[in-house]
Amino acid sequence: MYAKRFIQLFIIFLITVFVAMYCVKVIGVEGYFYQSLILTVIGYIILIVPLTALTIMKQKKKFSLSTNTNQQHAFQSALEKLENIVIVSTLSNDGVMTSSILTFKQSKQQENVWYVVTDKKSKRVQNIHDTKKVSLTTWFDKETGIRISSNNIMPTVLENDALKDEIVKHSEIKELADNFNNKVIIRLDIQSVLVESFRTNPTVISFQD
Repeated sequence: MYAKRFIQLFIIFLITVFVAMYCVKVIGVEGYFYQSLILTVIGYIILIVPLTALTIMKQKKKFSLSTNTNQQHAFQSALEKLENIVIVSTLSNDGVMTSSILTFKQSKQQENVWYVVTDKKSKRVQNIHDTKKVSLTTWFDKETGIRISSNNIMPTVLENDALKDEIVKHSEIKELADNFNNKVIIRLDIQSVLVESFRTNPTVISFQD
């Protein structure tokens, strides 16, 4: 426990004891059982309010939302520590979630655009056509615990001429497959991500204007 939190809790405890005892004296309750009961009820009420407030304040600080360059640099820095393996989950029309482990390639032009290549008849492709609901999470770094996840994604299935045009514009996609026959490219435009690690608080990074 941090010293600051210990001091906060100790001060709250002292206030609770003094206020509860003062209330018992003012009310004029007699008898050990009734005094203990009143002390417990009043003490609980007095104690729970500041503790709840401290918890809410802590949760507000736990997640920081930023769109500035430094935070986006943190996203790229985290990504560089991770393998290019991602778990992509898609949602069907009947609410069934399908998850797959895939390799991805980040766009060289836009850091929040990732590409995966998959069979055109796969369930994930059909789900994207049907619902456009996609979420992802990377593998985590064993040393730091860094991982990236998002459920705020705009997916696009590229096939035929659109697939060829995208490969011409983004040659890095070629590293995902030797042969693109019967395959499609799934372009993932990530609108925001959650970056987590063992060492720092989770950070939400937005790529939207």
